[in-house]
Amino acid sequence: MKKRVSGPQLATMALLAVAVAASAFLWSTRVAPRAANHSLGGPLLTPSAAAIDALLLNVRGASYRFDRLPAGGWTLGGALSDDLDPRAMAALVDSLEAAVAGPLLPGTEPGDRRYEFNGPEGVQLTVHRTDGSREDISFGVINPVAGTRYATGAGRRFCFTVPLALRDRVAALPDAVRARQLLPGVEPAGIERITIEGDGATRILERRDGRWWLDAPAGIAAFGPLAGQYNALYDDRRRQDDHGIWLEASPVAVRSLIYEVSELNVREFAPPERTDELSAAWGLAPAWRRVTLTGPGVRPALAGAGGEAGDAPVLAFGPPLDERFAPALRRGHVMVVDREAINTLSMPPEALIDLSALPVQAIAADVIELTYAGQPLLRGSRRGTPDDTDGRQAWLTDLPTADQWNNDEASRHGLVRDLVINLSRQPILTALPPRTSPDPLRDDGRVGVTLTFGSGSAARVLRWDLGWLREPVAGQASAQTAALWTPDTGRLVIIPDALLVNMRNAAELVAARR
Repeated sequence: MKKRVSGPQLATMALLAVAVAASAFLWSTRVAPRAANHSLGGPLLTPSAAAIDALLLNVRGASYRFDRLPAGGWTLGGALSDDLDPRAMAALVDSLEAAVAGPLLPGTEPGDRRYEFNGPEGVQLTVHRTDGSREDISFGVINPVAGTRYATGAGRRFCFTVPLALRDRVAALPDAVRARQLLPGVEPAGIERITIEGDGATRILERRDGRWWLDAPAGIAAFGPLAGQYNALYDDRRRQDDHGIWLEASPVAVRSLIYEVSELNVREFAPPERTDELSAAWGLAPAWRRVTLTGPGVRPALAGAGGEAGDAPVLAFGPPLDERFAPALRRGHVMVVDREAINTLSMPPEALIDLSALPVQAIAADVIELTYAGQPLLRGSRRGTPDDTDGRQAWLTDLPTADQWNNDEASRHGLVRDLVINLSRQPILTALPPRTSPDPLRDDGRVGVTLTFGSGSAARVLRWDLGWLREPVAGQASAQTAALWTPDTGRLVIIPDALLVNMRNAAELVAARR
């Protein structure tokens, strides 16, 4: 007759079984030191001084690869090739480095089929580092009780859990990190050529010796009567080579073009399967406008990527969809963007050429000096801190001094700040034949303008005289006509009279406060 096991004996045996299981688990983690370090949870990835430089992702039946270039930018390849948001990629990498995994789950095995790591909700991620190491992680189904996701890999011998947010962040790739700026990371100084195609014509902008030039394949007359009149009298804003005639482009217009093309907000990505359909419906195939930026430093962070991803990005635009949005094509993907660039790309070619009164940007000078009727009026220098708008805040007024001014400092510095902006914006209204002296200008109300670029022996000093013409000019409605004369070249052009009126008012204001 068998001896019946008593209740206390059963309890003892149960405790022994638990102890044996715990010992086996601890021994298994002991023989795998890495697992022992994570038996109670800890960093998802092995802490390392080596940076993450690549990610391989399998999600929703597609594979993607994210690669970091030596210059710091990221590229996307695989099932989708597109530009990435550098800030979003940095945040993604930081979140992976900071991710924490839960305790190991005894009784599980790597890739445990119960958690459907290869199922509809499964996500597989491989993390590569610059030292050649890699870690594979898979995310499975949700744990409805704990509100976490099951995971496997990362060098662990058992499954574990991770926060829902981590898996969801990875599963949202690649759209979550695709650039929401149409062309991120553009460096205007690195662009050497801009090509604009559309309406059966091609416009080419080239940078040479620090100046932008627009080709004129149909001749100067195509740029309007003022361009024709000016270039018939002066040759300082045109050149000719084997390609043909080039007219100097407005640096402001070129800067605006680059900004509006590259900085547009992307509002929506079209589904890839509708690319052909929407390209045809929205005027992207063929494109209403096609813009190519070329240069060795167009996008410094993507140096080495080559082609559309790096030194020759191409963008296509269709006609506006409505008052706010327009379609665009980037790297073969249809998207909806803000329509500001459409307005710029719709302008006639003459809007791109430089017909401003000054051949330089006054705001880029280092010192400005004004005389009025032969007496010093204003003096300012660019030595302050620029702002994020037009840069005028970098200018400070030296004359009149604080002692000579009985109003606040903001209004005193505002005299020069407004001046450098207004000078740069003066357009040519009419070109007059060159004159060897300023005699065509009246003595009363005459203004002398001096701009100095640089300092010391390398300084470049430019001078102009502004004033009212002594004789009326045919076709001018006003009895008083404002003009600007350049001593070095004799160039004489008519400008709007508002600038001279403002200078006269400033002279009266300064005189009253001294």
